[in-house]
Amino acid sequence: MKKRQHVLFVLTYYRPHWTGLTRYAARLAEGLAKRNWRVRVVCAQHDKKLRKKKIMDGVWVSRVPFLFRISRTFLMPFFLREVWREMKKSNVIVAYLPLQQVLFVSLMAKILGKKLFLVHNGDLVLPKKSNWCNRLMEKIYFWITLVAGKLSQAVIIQTKDYAEHSKLLKKLKNKWQVVMPLFDMPKVKKGEIKSFLQKHDVCVRKLVGFSGRFVEEKGVDVLLQTISVVTKKEPKACFVFAGDYKIKYENFWKKISPLVKRYKNHIKLLGLLDKKQIYIFYKSLKLLVQPSRTDCFPSSQIEALLSGVPCICADIPGARWPIKETKMGLVFKPENSKDLAKKIINLLKTKNDYEEEFNKVKKIFNYQRTLDKYERIFLM
Repeated sequence: MKKRQHVLFVLTYYRPHWTGLTRYAARLAEGLAKRNWRVRVVCAQHDKKLRKKKIMDGVWVSRVPFLFRISRTFLMPFFLREVWREMKKSNVIVAYLPLQQVLFVSLMAKILGKKLFLVHNGDLVLPKKSNWCNRLMEKIYFWITLVAGKLSQAVIIQTKDYAEHSKLLKKLKNKWQVVMPLFDMPKVKKGEIKSFLQKHDVCVRKLVGFSGRFVEEKGVDVLLQTISVVTKKEPKACFVFAGDYKIKYENFWKKISPLVKRYKNHIKLLGLLDKKQIYIFYKSLKLLVQPSRTDCFPSSQIEALLSGVPCICADIPGARWPIKETKMGLVFKPENSKDLAKKIINLLKTKNDYEEEFNKVKKIFNYQRTLDKYERIFLM
Protein backbone atom coordinates (compact mmCIF):
# COMPACT_ATOMS: atom_id res chain seq x y z
CA MET A 1 0.00 0.00 0.00
CA LYS A 2 1.28 3.46 -0.97
CA LYS A 3 2.61 5.38 2.04
CA ARG A 4 0.57 8.48 2.84
CA GLN A 5 2.61 11.66 2.44
CA HIS A 6 2.37 14.52 4.93
CA VAL A 7 2.89 18.04 3.57
CA LEU A 8 2.98 21.38 5.36
CA PHE A 9 2.23 24.65 3.56
CA VAL A 10 3.71 27.79 5.15
CA LEU A 11 2.54 31.20 3.95
CA THR A 12 1.37 34.56 5.25
CA TYR A 13 -2.16 34.61 3.81
CA TYR A 14 -4.57 31.76 3.09
CA ARG A 15 -8.24 31.51 2.22
CA PRO A 16 -10.54 33.42 2.45
CA HIS A 17 -7.93 36.12 1.69
CA TRP A 18 -8.22 35.73 -2.07
CA THR A 19 -5.15 36.95 -4.00
CA GLY A 20 -3.40 35.12 -6.82
CA LEU A 21 -0.90 33.60 -4.41
CA THR A 22 -3.58 32.28 -2.03
CA ARG A 23 -5.57 30.87 -4.94
CA TYR A 24 -2.50 29.00 -6.18
CA ALA A 25 -1.69 27.66 -2.71
CA ALA A 26 -5.28 26.63 -1.92
CA ARG A 27 -5.79 24.82 -5.23
CA LEU A 28 -2.58 22.85 -4.76
CA ALA A 29 -3.32 22.06 -1.10
CA GLU A 30 -6.85 20.89 -1.92
CA GLY A 31 -5.66 18.97 -4.99
CA LEU A 32 -3.11 17.04 -2.93
CA ALA A 33 -5.70 16.39 -0.20
CA LYS A 34 -7.97 14.77 -2.82
CA ARG A 35 -5.05 12.51 -3.74
CA ASN A 36 -4.79 11.27 -0.15
CA TRP A 37 -2.00 13.55 1.02
CA ARG A 38 -2.33 14.77 4.60
CA VAL A 39 -2.18 18.54 4.09
CA ARG A 40 -1.73 21.14 6.81
CA VAL A 41 -1.37 24.92 6.49
CA VAL A 42 0.19 27.42 8.90
CA CYS A 43 -0.63 31.06 8.12
CA ALA A 44 -1.50 34.38 9.74
CA GLN A 45 -4.90 34.99 11.29
CA HIS A 46 -5.17 38.04 9.05
CA ASP A 47 -8.78 38.63 10.11
CA LYS A 48 -9.46 38.18 13.82
CA LYS A 49 -12.98 36.98 13.04
CA LEU A 50 -11.54 33.81 11.49
CA ARG A 51 -11.22 30.63 13.56
CA LYS A 52 -7.67 29.71 14.59
CA LYS A 53 -8.16 26.05 13.64
CA LYS A 54 -10.36 24.81 10.83
CA ILE A 55 -10.58 22.07 8.19
CA MET A 56 -11.26 23.58 4.75
CA ASP A 57 -11.88 21.21 1.79
CA GLY A 58 -9.77 18.47 3.34
CA VAL A 59 -6.96 20.82 4.44
CA TRP A 60 -6.19 21.45 8.14
CA VAL A 61 -5.58 25.21 8.56
CA SER A 62 -3.86 26.71 11.62
CA ARG A 63 -4.01 30.53 11.83
CA VAL A 64 -1.55 32.34 14.10
CA PRO A 65 -2.70 35.62 15.76
CA PHE A 66 -0.65 38.76 15.16
CA LEU A 67 0.22 41.68 17.43
CA PHE A 68 0.38 44.32 14.69
CA ARG A 69 0.90 44.78 10.96
CA ILE A 70 4.06 46.06 9.24
CA SER A 71 3.26 46.95 5.62
CA ARG A 72 2.09 43.63 4.11
CA THR A 73 3.35 41.39 6.88
CA PHE A 74 2.54 40.72 10.53
CA LEU A 75 4.41 40.49 13.81
CA MET A 76 3.46 36.99 15.05
CA PRO A 77 5.49 35.85 18.08
CA PHE A 78 4.13 32.29 17.97
CA PHE A 79 4.23 31.71 14.22
CA LEU A 80 7.55 29.82 14.14
CA ARG A 81 6.55 27.73 17.16
CA GLU A 82 3.45 26.57 15.27
CA VAL A 83 5.50 25.89 12.12
CA TRP A 84 8.01 23.81 14.15
CA ARG A 85 5.23 21.78 15.74
CA GLU A 86 3.62 20.98 12.38
CA MET A 87 6.94 20.52 10.57
CA LYS A 88 7.87 17.61 12.86
CA LYS A 89 4.78 15.74 11.61
CA SER A 90 5.46 16.40 7.91
CA ASN A 91 7.64 14.88 5.17
CA VAL A 92 7.48 17.81 2.78
CA ILE A 93 7.50 21.56 3.52
CA VAL A 94 6.18 24.03 0.93
CA ALA A 95 6.81 27.72 1.65
CA TYR A 96 5.16 30.38 -0.51
CA LEU A 97 7.20 33.50 -1.25
CA PRO A 98 7.28 36.27 -0.28
CA LEU A 99 7.44 35.11 3.34
CA GLN A 100 9.21 37.20 5.98
CA GLN A 101 10.06 34.15 8.13
CA VAL A 102 11.45 32.14 5.22
CA LEU A 103 15.03 31.96 6.52
CA PHE A 104 13.92 30.55 9.89
CA VAL A 105 11.57 28.10 8.16
CA SER A 106 14.41 26.86 5.92
CA LEU A 107 16.80 26.48 8.89
CA MET A 108 14.18 24.50 10.84
CA ALA A 109 13.63 22.22 7.83
CA LYS A 110 17.40 21.67 7.61
CA ILE A 111 17.67 20.83 11.31
CA LEU A 112 14.77 18.34 11.09
CA GLY A 113 15.99 16.85 7.81
CA LYS A 114 12.78 17.75 5.94
CA LYS A 115 12.46 18.39 2.21
CA LEU A 116 11.82 22.10 1.65
CA PHE A 117 10.39 23.61 -1.54
CA LEU A 118 10.05 27.34 -2.08
CA VAL A 119 7.28 28.48 -4.43
CA HIS A 120 8.21 31.83 -5.94
CA ASN A 121 5.28 34.17 -6.70
CA GLY A 122 7.20 37.33 -7.46
CA ASP A 123 9.98 39.39 -5.93
CA LEU A 124 9.08 41.70 -3.07
CA VAL A 125 8.29 45.09 -4.64
CA LEU A 126 7.07 47.80 -2.26
CA PRO A 127 5.75 51.23 -3.36
CA LYS A 128 8.50 53.37 -4.94
CA LYS A 129 7.36 56.76 -3.68
CA SER A 130 7.79 55.94 -0.03
CA ASN A 131 10.37 56.21 2.73
CA TRP A 132 13.77 54.52 3.02
CA CYS A 133 12.19 51.81 5.18
CA ASN A 134 10.63 50.08 2.15
CA ARG A 135 13.98 49.96 0.33
CA LEU A 136 15.66 48.53 3.42
CA MET A 137 12.93 45.89 3.79
CA GLU A 138 13.39 44.86 0.13
CA LYS A 139 17.16 44.44 0.57
CA ILE A 140 16.87 42.47 3.79
CA TYR A 141 14.23 40.23 2.24
CA PHE A 142 16.42 39.67 -0.85
CA TRP A 143 19.34 38.32 1.19
CA ILE A 144 17.36 36.15 3.60
CA THR A 145 15.39 34.62 0.70
CA LEU A 146 18.60 33.97 -1.23
CA VAL A 147 20.03 32.01 1.72
CA ALA A 148 16.72 30.14 2.14
CA GLY A 149 16.74 29.28 -1.56
CA LYS A 150 20.21 27.79 -1.29
CA LEU A 151 19.05 25.62 1.63
CA SER A 152 15.95 24.37 -0.23
CA GLN A 153 15.48 21.20 -2.26
CA ALA A 154 14.16 23.28 -5.15
CA VAL A 155 12.66 26.66 -6.01
CA ILE A 156 9.44 26.29 -7.99
CA ILE A 157 9.06 29.04 -10.60
CA GLN A 158 6.16 29.66 -12.95
CA THR A 159 8.00 30.91 -16.05
CA LYS A 160 11.62 31.24 -17.11
CA ASP A 161 10.62 34.60 -18.60
CA TYR A 162 10.18 36.09 -15.11
CA ALA A 163 13.01 34.13 -13.49
CA GLU A 164 15.59 35.29 -16.05
CA HIS A 165 14.77 38.92 -15.18
CA SER A 166 14.75 38.44 -11.39
CA LYS A 167 17.94 39.40 -9.51
CA LEU A 168 17.03 36.88 -6.82
CA LEU A 169 16.13 33.93 -9.04
CA LYS A 170 19.12 34.35 -11.34
CA LYS A 171 21.31 33.51 -8.33
CA LEU A 172 19.30 30.30 -7.72
CA LYS A 173 19.21 28.96 -11.29
CA ASN A 174 20.48 25.51 -10.29
CA LYS A 175 17.39 25.16 -8.03
CA TRP A 176 14.72 25.98 -10.65
CA GLN A 177 11.75 23.68 -11.23
CA VAL A 178 9.28 25.20 -13.72
CA VAL A 179 5.65 24.41 -12.85
CA MET A 180 2.66 26.60 -13.58
CA PRO A 181 -0.07 27.06 -10.96
CA LEU A 182 -3.24 24.96 -10.94
CA PHE A 183 -6.44 26.27 -12.49
CA ASP A 184 -9.74 24.48 -11.95
CA MET A 185 -12.56 26.25 -13.79
CA PRO A 186 -16.22 25.80 -12.76
CA LYS A 187 -18.98 25.72 -15.34
CA VAL A 188 -20.89 28.98 -15.81
CA LYS A 189 -24.45 28.98 -17.17
CA LYS A 190 -25.77 31.60 -19.61
CA GLY A 191 -28.53 32.47 -17.16
CA GLU A 192 -25.94 33.28 -14.49
CA ILE A 193 -24.18 35.69 -16.86
CA LYS A 194 -27.48 37.35 -17.75
CA SER A 195 -28.38 37.78 -14.06
CA PHE A 196 -24.93 39.23 -13.35
CA LEU A 197 -25.27 41.81 -16.16
CA GLN A 198 -28.76 42.79 -15.01
CA LYS A 199 -27.69 43.10 -11.37
CA HIS A 200 -24.95 45.57 -12.27
CA ASP A 201 -26.98 47.35 -14.97
CA VAL A 202 -24.48 46.71 -17.79
CA CYS A 203 -26.53 44.57 -20.20
CA VAL A 204 -25.91 46.78 -23.25
CA ARG A 205 -22.32 47.74 -22.45
CA LYS A 206 -19.00 46.42 -23.76
CA LEU A 207 -17.21 45.37 -20.60
CA VAL A 208 -13.51 46.00 -20.09
CA GLY A 209 -12.48 44.15 -16.95
CA PHE A 210 -9.82 44.32 -14.26
CA SER A 211 -9.44 41.86 -11.40
CA GLY A 212 -7.01 42.38 -8.54
CA ARG A 213 -5.96 44.51 -5.59
CA PHE A 214 -5.84 48.30 -5.97
CA VAL A 215 -2.12 48.67 -5.21
CA GLU A 216 0.62 50.54 -7.05
CA GLU A 217 2.23 47.46 -8.60
CA LYS A 218 -1.06 46.42 -10.27
CA GLY A 219 -1.17 49.64 -12.35
CA VAL A 220 -4.87 50.42 -11.88
CA ASP A 221 -4.08 54.12 -12.42
CA VAL A 222 -2.70 53.35 -15.90
CA LEU A 223 -5.99 51.71 -16.85
CA LEU A 224 -8.08 54.56 -15.41
CA GLN A 225 -6.14 57.05 -17.54
CA THR A 226 -7.38 55.31 -20.72
CA ILE A 227 -11.09 55.80 -20.02
CA SER A 228 -11.60 59.21 -21.67
CA VAL A 229 -9.86 58.10 -24.88
CA VAL A 230 -11.59 54.70 -25.06
CA THR A 231 -15.12 55.99 -24.37
CA LYS A 232 -14.81 58.66 -27.07
CA LYS A 233 -14.21 55.92 -29.64
CA GLU A 234 -16.42 53.31 -27.96
CA PRO A 235 -19.28 55.06 -26.05
CA LYS A 236 -20.69 51.69 -24.91
CA ALA A 237 -17.47 50.73 -23.17
CA CYS A 238 -17.75 50.21 -19.41
CA PHE A 239 -14.82 49.50 -17.09
CA VAL A 240 -15.66 46.94 -14.42
CA PHE A 241 -13.31 46.37 -11.49
CA ALA A 242 -13.37 43.24 -9.32
CA GLY A 243 -11.27 43.18 -6.17
CA ASP A 244 -10.50 44.96 -2.93
CA TYR A 245 -9.97 48.65 -3.68
CA LYS A 246 -9.26 49.94 -0.17
CA ILE A 247 -6.16 48.04 0.90
CA LYS A 248 -5.12 48.38 4.56
CA TYR A 249 -1.37 48.12 3.99
CA GLU A 250 -1.13 50.51 1.03
CA ASN A 251 -3.13 53.73 0.64
CA PHE A 252 -3.21 53.72 -3.16
CA TRP A 253 -6.95 54.45 -3.19
CA LYS A 254 -6.28 58.04 -2.08
CA LYS A 255 -4.19 58.60 -5.22
CA ILE A 256 -6.65 57.14 -7.73
CA SER A 257 -10.03 58.06 -6.19
CA PRO A 258 -10.14 61.43 -8.07
CA LEU A 259 -9.91 59.50 -11.36
CA VAL A 260 -12.62 57.09 -10.22
CA LYS A 261 -14.92 60.03 -9.40
CA ARG A 262 -14.16 61.76 -12.70
CA TYR A 263 -15.14 58.72 -14.77
CA LYS A 264 -17.86 57.35 -12.49
CA ASN A 265 -20.36 57.09 -15.38
CA HIS A 266 -18.06 54.62 -17.13
CA ILE A 267 -16.96 52.59 -14.08
CA LYS A 268 -18.43 49.83 -11.92
CA LEU A 269 -16.64 48.88 -8.71
CA LEU A 270 -17.77 45.36 -7.81
CA GLY A 271 -15.54 44.79 -4.76
CA LEU A 272 -14.50 41.29 -3.76
CA LEU A 273 -16.39 38.52 -5.57
CA ASP A 274 -16.76 34.97 -4.27
CA LYS A 275 -15.28 31.89 -5.94
CA LYS A 276 -18.22 31.40 -8.32
CA GLN A 277 -19.03 35.07 -9.01
CA ILE A 278 -15.51 35.83 -10.23
CA TYR A 279 -15.87 33.32 -13.08
CA ILE A 280 -19.27 34.75 -14.03
CA PHE A 281 -17.52 38.13 -14.07
CA TYR A 282 -14.87 36.85 -16.52
CA LYS A 283 -17.49 35.30 -18.79
CA SER A 284 -19.34 38.63 -19.01
CA LEU A 285 -16.31 40.53 -20.33
CA LYS A 286 -15.34 41.60 -23.82
CA LEU A 287 -11.72 41.68 -22.66
CA LEU A 288 -9.61 41.76 -19.49
CA VAL A 289 -6.74 44.20 -18.87
CA GLN A 290 -3.68 43.43 -16.73
CA PRO A 291 -1.87 46.81 -16.49
CA SER A 292 0.67 45.74 -13.84
CA ARG A 293 4.02 47.41 -13.29
CA THR A 294 5.35 44.08 -12.01
CA ASP A 295 3.55 40.73 -11.96
CA CYS A 296 5.01 37.24 -11.86
CA PHE A 297 2.04 35.23 -13.16
CA PRO A 298 -1.35 36.97 -12.70
CA SER A 299 -4.10 34.47 -11.93
CA SER A 300 -6.88 36.73 -13.22
CA GLN A 301 -5.32 36.74 -16.68
CA ILE A 302 -5.22 32.94 -16.91
CA GLU A 303 -8.74 32.60 -15.51
CA ALA A 304 -9.99 35.05 -18.15
CA LEU A 305 -8.19 33.17 -20.94
CA LEU A 306 -9.67 29.87 -19.69
CA SER A 307 -13.08 31.59 -19.80
CA GLY A 308 -12.53 32.32 -23.49
CA VAL A 309 -11.85 36.05 -22.92
CA PRO A 310 -8.87 37.73 -24.66
CA CYS A 311 -6.48 39.78 -22.52
CA ILE A 312 -4.29 42.83 -22.78
CA CYS A 313 -1.30 42.98 -20.48
CA ALA A 314 1.81 45.06 -19.95
CA ASP A 315 4.88 43.80 -21.79
CA ILE A 316 6.67 42.79 -18.59
CA PRO A 317 8.46 39.55 -17.61
CA GLY A 318 6.13 36.80 -16.44
CA ALA A 319 2.78 38.48 -17.10
CA ARG A 320 3.36 38.65 -20.86
CA TRP A 321 4.23 34.96 -21.21
CA PRO A 322 0.66 33.54 -21.53
CA ILE A 323 -0.28 36.14 -24.19
CA LYS A 324 2.87 35.61 -26.23
CA GLU A 325 2.57 31.84 -25.88
CA THR A 326 -1.14 31.56 -26.83
CA LYS A 327 -1.61 34.71 -29.01
CA MET A 328 -4.98 35.20 -27.27
CA GLY A 329 -4.63 38.94 -26.75
CA LEU A 330 -2.20 41.85 -26.98
CA VAL A 331 0.63 43.41 -24.98
CA PHE A 332 1.22 47.13 -24.46
CA LYS A 333 4.17 49.29 -23.45
CA PRO A 334 4.41 49.26 -19.63
CA GLU A 335 2.86 52.30 -17.88
CA ASN A 336 1.91 53.78 -21.27
CA SER A 337 -1.80 54.66 -21.06
CA LYS A 338 -1.89 55.92 -24.68
CA ASP A 339 -0.66 52.58 -26.02
CA LEU A 340 -3.01 50.71 -23.70
CA ALA A 341 -6.01 52.79 -24.88
CA LYS A 342 -5.11 52.01 -28.48
CA LYS A 343 -4.97 48.27 -27.75
CA ILE A 344 -8.29 48.32 -25.87
CA ILE A 345 -10.02 50.11 -28.77
CA ASN A 346 -8.45 47.61 -31.17
CA LEU A 347 -9.83 44.59 -29.29
CA LEU A 348 -13.25 46.16 -28.71
CA LYS A 349 -13.64 46.69 -32.45
CA THR A 350 -12.29 43.26 -33.35
CA LYS A 351 -14.61 40.28 -33.68
CA ASN A 352 -11.89 37.65 -33.82
CA ASP A 353 -12.72 34.02 -33.22
CA TYR A 354 -10.22 32.77 -30.65
CA GLU A 355 -11.23 29.10 -30.84
CA GLU A 356 -7.77 27.89 -31.96
CA GLU A 357 -5.99 29.99 -29.33
CA PHE A 358 -8.53 28.91 -26.67
CA ASN A 359 -7.79 25.24 -27.37
CA LYS A 360 -4.10 25.98 -26.87
CA VAL A 361 -4.84 27.69 -23.54
CA LYS A 362 -6.73 24.61 -22.33
CA LYS A 363 -3.83 22.32 -23.26
CA ILE A 364 -1.23 24.46 -21.51
CA PHE A 365 -3.22 24.91 -18.29
CA ASN A 366 -4.27 21.31 -17.70
CA TYR A 367 -5.19 20.72 -14.04
CA GLN A 368 -4.39 17.00 -13.73
CA ARG A 369 -1.08 17.14 -15.63
CA THR A 370 0.07 20.09 -13.53
CA LEU A 371 -0.89 18.36 -10.27
CA ASP A 372 1.01 15.25 -11.43
CA LYS A 373 4.12 17.39 -11.91
CA TYR A 374 3.87 18.89 -8.42
CA GLU A 375 3.60 15.40 -6.93
CA ARG A 376 6.65 14.17 -8.84
CA ILE A 377 8.71 17.14 -7.59
CA PHE A 378 7.62 16.77 -3.96
CA LEU A 379 8.48 13.06 -4.03
CA MET A 380 11.88 13.48 -5.70
